[in-house]
Parts: sequence; C-alpha cells; structure tokens
Amino acid sequence: MKKTKISFYFLFIAFFTFITIFIVIVQKSYNNLMGPIKEVQKSNLLNPINPNLDTSIIQQVESRPEYSNQLPLPVNSSSSAQP
Repeated sequence: MKKTKISFYFLFIAFFTFITIFIVIVQKSYNNLMGPIKEVQKSNLLNPINPNLDTSIIQQVESRPEYSNQLPLPVNSSSSAQP
C-alpha cells in the first residue's frame, strides 16, 4: 500500500493563503471601524461657530467706493411709530 503525503509546497501555499485572507479581513474591518471617525474629524461642518460678529468687515464694506455711491436705505417709520 502506498501512503499519499500532502506535498510541502501545497501546505506552504495553503498556509500563506490563509494568512493573507485573514490579514485582508482584519484590515477591511479596521478600515470600516475607523473610516467614519476620520471623516468626522476632517469635516468642516462640525467646527464650532463663533457667535461674536466681526464688525471690522462691515466697516471695510462700507468704506468701498461702490458702496458709498449708493443712497442709504429708507427706514420704515410706520412700523416704529404706532399710534
């Protein structure tokens, strides 16, 4: 009777194939776990908003020549003065 032995090369290839598949699965799982966290950290929409107005910008806009040629906006006096 002849005993069949699994060749050394077949075991070598099978072992490294198993290790490669395992590493790919772990890498994908890690990326799926950490991906949304990295997106949130990069997002500009989640930065806090400063509620203090920068009035120097308004002064710069008012000092522009194209803005100074316009007439001031009329104030609606009927809403402020009620009988």
